[in-house]
Amino acid sequence: MNDDQRPGPGKATVLRPPGQPYDATGDATAAYRWLWIALGLLVLLALAVIFALPAALVPVEEAVLPSPVQAQAQAPVHAQAAAPAASPLPDDDSDRQRNDAHQALQDYLKLRARLELDDAGAWGEPGWSEAATRASAADRYFAQRQFAAAARDYRAALERLRQIDADRPVRLAGAIEQGRLALASDEVDGAIAHFEAALLIEPDHPDATAGIGQARKRGASIEQMVRGRSAEAQGDLASARSAYLEATRLDAGYPVARTELQRVTAEIAARDFMAAMTRVLGALDAGRSAEADKALAQAERLRPGDPAVRDARARLQAMRAQAALGSLRRQAAAKVRAEDWRAAAGLYRKALAVDPAAGFAGTGLRRAEQRVALHAQFDHYLDKPARIYSAAPLANAKQLLAAASEAPPEEPRLAKKIAALRELVGRAETPMTLTLQSDGATDVVIYRVGRLGRFDTHALQLTPGDYTIVGSRPGYRDVRKVIQLRPGRPPPTLLVRCEEAI
Repeated sequence: MNDDQRPGPGKATVLRPPGQPYDATGDATAAYRWLWIALGLLVLLALAVIFALPAALVPVEEAVLPSPVQAQAQAPVHAQAAAPAASPLPDDDSDRQRNDAHQALQDYLKLRARLELDDAGAWGEPGWSEAATRASAADRYFAQRQFAAAARDYRAALERLRQIDADRPVRLAGAIEQGRLALASDEVDGAIAHFEAALLIEPDHPDATAGIGQARKRGASIEQMVRGRSAEAQGDLASARSAYLEATRLDAGYPVARTELQRVTAEIAARDFMAAMTRVLGALDAGRSAEADKALAQAERLRPGDPAVRDARARLQAMRAQAALGSLRRQAAAKVRAEDWRAAAGLYRKALAVDPAAGFAGTGLRRAEQRVALHAQFDHYLDKPARIYSAAPLANAKQLLAAASEAPPEEPRLAKKIAALRELVGRAETPMTLTLQSDGATDVVIYRVGRLGRFDTHALQLTPGDYTIVGSRPGYRDVRKVIQLRPGRPPPTLLVRCEEAI
């Protein structure tokens, strides 16, 4: 068997030196095309070895075979480096040794073909190149009819491939773990390379596929983080927060983005809180309660329950209370000047509701209530003057005048009412002349005044009021007359006599 017939690494699959990165995107199409060509060549090569090689091994073949130096020169560099340094062995062309070598070759070719379908040449280094090197050495021994050595190296190459196959889960897990570690360190390119290596071992592996997607998101998120840090360095916290928020949106599993977003959000809140409190205190000092309330509402939204907010709220409430008390005091004073005591009392009650300890409101309320009651007493007689024309009401009115005495100069309405009632009482106490006519036979009586007896004409002095006059005569029906004596209205002459016989 010569070098063109060997299933070495330079034929169906292009081998790479250990550690060289694998370009999955660039070689994918070509790899699958050459993979099927290599598989066909390997099958033909196996048939040739089994059926044609023994007949072709004649002494003259040794004359045309390349020397060991030439064979090493034609082998790949990595194969030369790993080739075992073995001394020539004596020919051994026994059927048993030849069959052992054939069987070892068959097993090697079958496993190699299966692994090539799994693209082991891309992920199985350095074992893949080592296996190819041992297989190349076995080919030379086989060509030299050193079947024992050929079988030994074929089996060694087979073991390398078996080890590669057995290590597949470990390699897969290791590639995924390395990808995750790289992703945790924000090494996006490295993470993608490791996850792509895992996909070479097991295409469509969910963790590797997800890892590549996560790494690409991480890359976009890192770009936003760079923008955010740049904006933050320039003092633009709003733009920084926007960038960090976008970073978390792109990669929700990126803890650094979440941490930075929380930090800069807290800084913005602290800055806004301090600005709001500064406005609150300035407005309070200037007495602008509406502006203070608006700024305080913003501060409360940023930090509910903050002691500074509570203190400012208490100060604002006190300021508003003082302002309300001042307003109520001014309004009440205006009502007092207008002697609208009922309205003044209502305002004083409102002031006490704001501050029960407000002294002006307590004193003002007591005075206002007294004045309301006093005016009501005067109005009782002035609204219906006829009430005073009875003895008891007249006495009460005189007592009221004695108690009220003189009104203060600032209460002209009360002074007017006192004067009006005093005049009314004076007129009620001024007698009026009432003239009665009768027939000399009728006995006349005035209730609450007395019996007048019989007369033809009788004049008497009576104070204003309502009087009932009754005339009686034996054999006649009684007569009853009611007369109202009012100041300023001279009473008419009243005829009292019994004329209806019974």
